[in-house]
Amino acid sequence: MWVGPGGSWRCANGADIIASLDVELPPNPTGKVGEGGRDGVGHRAAWLYRQDGDVKFTLYGFNFIDGTYLDTTFISADTADLTWAFDAWRSVTRSDG
Repeated sequence: MWVGPGGSWRCANGADIIASLDVELPPNPTGKVGEGGRDGVGHRAAWLYRQDGDVKFTLYGFNFIDGTYLDTTFISADTADLTWAFDAWRSVTRSDG
């Protein structure tokens, strides 16, 4: 798992932000997910990739809060971890502390 701050996007609209993230990620995802926000998070977007070999899936998740986003990446060789990866991505909340 990797977690890090994303860039600032105050002057862009939602479609522009998603398009710019889409360009930065590997091509041909298995699926894309977009969800409305809750718990202080504006909205969420994720790209899922399934691979052969040692890595069975990679989930790139983004949680948008105010003018920035949190970038999370979950990689596993166990496809049973996929539910955990989505749950972890969705568990991100805003902390005022």
